[in-house]
Amino acid sequence: MSRTYEQLIPRPLRDPFEKALGTDAGYLLDFSDRTFSDFFFEALGIDTSISNLFDGRGTSKAKRLRSFIERAPVAVVAKALRDLWEYRESLSWPSVGVRDNYFAVVGIFEGASDHIDSSAFEAFEPSQTLDELIAAIRRDLDAKKPQAGLDRLHTYCMKRFASLVRKHGGGECDRRRHLH
Repeated sequence: MSRTYEQLIPRPLRDPFEKALGTDAGYLLDFSDRTFSDFFFEALGIDTSISNLFDGRGTSKAKRLRSFIERAPVAVVAKALRDLWEYRESLSWPSVGVRDNYFAVVGIFEGASDHIDSSAFEAFEPSQTLDELIAAIRRDLDAKKPQAGLDRLHTYCMKRFASLVRKHGGGECDRRRHLH
């Protein structure tokens, strides 16, 4: 079961967070319906008119944002909140007394991600050993055990650096010829 907006953001942080975004009476910053949609499309590539992320609480911009916070992946919520703050700063609204609480809420979402992106690990040269190493790193990350993959990550990095040295004319790297 997913958590509600009220469960995700504790009351002591929620009130200052909402104050920072000007969500009283259903508003959100200075957005009109059109600029609200434009913001989410430009910042995140999300079309608010077809996405069900905004449908759960009502039609005001504040309620649509609360629905988005409940339904969107936490990494997307964190990015949206950072982008909203950036937009807020462009309005020259005062930040005194609201910034720390606002970013405490952003921190909730940035720290909540349970997904570890392993797409950066790629075979940079043909090698069965390298393929097995990458598969082992991904297995550890998918099992939510990144600490188990640290030694393998070190090996991957050393192989990658050696590959880059060779690629740029630096010759072979081995135990006699160190990377540094």
